[in-house]
Amino acid sequence: MEPKNSLSPKSLILKLIEAKNSVLKFWWIVLLFMFVGAAIGFYIDYTLKKRDQYLATIIFSVSGGAQDPTGGLGSLLGMSGGGQGGDASLFSGENLFYMVKTYPVLEQALLTPVELSNGKKELFINYYIDSSYVKPDEWEPYDLPFLKLRIKEGAVPGKLPLLEQQMLDGIVGRIRQETDISVLSTRTSFIELRCKLENEILAKTWAQLLLETVQERYQQNQTRKSRLMYRIMERRADSLARILNSSENQLARVTDLNTLAVDPTVKVQETRIGRKSNFISGLYMETQRTLENLRMSIIKDTPLFTIIEPVHLPLGNVKFDQQNTKFGIAIGLFLAVIVIIFRQTYLDAVQELKPAANKK
Repeated sequence: MEPKNSLSPKSLILKLIEAKNSVLKFWWIVLLFMFVGAAIGFYIDYTLKKRDQYLATIIFSVSGGAQDPTGGLGSLLGMSGGGQGGDASLFSGENLFYMVKTYPVLEQALLTPVELSNGKKELFINYYIDSSYVKPDEWEPYDLPFLKLRIKEGAVPGKLPLLEQQMLDGIVGRIRQETDISVLSTRTSFIELRCKLENEILAKTWAQLLLETVQERYQQNQTRKSRLMYRIMERRADSLARILNSSENQLARVTDLNTLAVDPTVKVQETRIGRKSNFISGLYMETQRTLENLRMSIIKDTPLFTIIEPVHLPLGNVKFDQQNTKFGIAIGLFLAVIVIIFRQTYLDAVQELKPAANKK
């Protein structure tokens, strides 16, 4: 016979069934707590998101690359293969998604010039400052020195003055929260890039600019080895071209001087210089063929970002994302279950104490 207070599997199952029945019996308490939690979460969402936000979405795929029709996206989704031009491990698993929101990528995109509607060019970071609510939300209440600061075109990432770097750091953190990327569906290799900003044109521009920046860095990495070899061979070709020109000029002078020479030994130098020129010429032509092969290899290894669905205006606007509302519903459900179980446990304890009191 089991002790009264032992916790056997049977008693545990009975307790769970009893708790479930209690929750179903007092369903109105569950609904009440969930309603209160949803109301509180809704109020928080409404007060935090006072302005409309516009959602810019780009659906794209990555294709191309040597021996991998998905251009490295196959390894991203767990398939075999991968381009040979770069380090495929950098883009395996969810690394591509992480790379999109890394500081260097966002920094490069923010410091990229964009063409405005009036035809003028401006760094995107300055355009973002003028078109978003970063000033009234984060700078003006605290009278920060960023209010009158502008970053000039040609700024080099990592070499900005301290004040400009601090401003850039803050905007990178803000725009990272406004950007998201994920696989559109597990059944496809399409990727969805989403940017939610408080200005319609700004959201569209940022989504397009960020995708171009990611594509540029991705292609640079995938073709890094081929481009490094190309630069080495290009320097070698230039060096051989200079040596070949010098040798051919020397051969021309010796040939001109030996035109009237009768002694056969005089032409030995001409023969040697000619043989040297032919040898260097062969090396130069072989180097040129290698350069052409490397150029084709770079084109072959370069992944291509294909836009399946570009950004369309007008964009859909979202008043608030209701994240706190959903969280409030979950908290309300949890508290309701806890209250009902605690109430039932308290009543059971009271019932057990009554017989003992009567015996006394």
